[in-house]
Amino acid sequence: MEEAQGPEVLRPKRHHKLWTPEEKMELVSRVLAGKSCKSTALEAGINKGMLYQWVQKYNIFGYNGLVRKNQGRKPKEGTKMKHKTQSAPLTESEREELIRLRAENEYIKTEIAVIKKEIALREEKNAAQLKAKKQRWYKTSGKI
Repeated sequence: MEEAQGPEVLRPKRHHKLWTPEEKMELVSRVLAGKSCKSTALEAGINKGMLYQWVQKYNIFGYNGLVRKNQGRKPKEGTKMKHKTQSAPLTESEREELIRLRAENEYIKTEIAVIKKEIALREEKNAAQLKAKKQRWYKTSGKI
């Protein structure tokens, strides 16, 4: 590789080159024309395994096999933040409804907090009663 491309080719690259489908097709066509995969890869300054993969993808999928596809997991539906769009100012009735809905939302949040507190107190009381019951049972059975 050093003889074909010069000493710079041996230095580590900071950024990988993104090959366009046209560039890939040019190298693949050289291989399909009869030139060896190794010599074509050396001339282009890439790994022969990468060129071999391009040839295989071309043989299976045609030109579409050389087109770069998105990698990674597909995003879940609705997870992207929607861009805020400029909307018309609220009318008086919409503003009143917004105020009413916010107050209702706050009331429901408070109600949920009260119910959660009641449940926690009830569970605490039941745990204390169960503990007292176990202690009485141990005392009466004489196992202490």
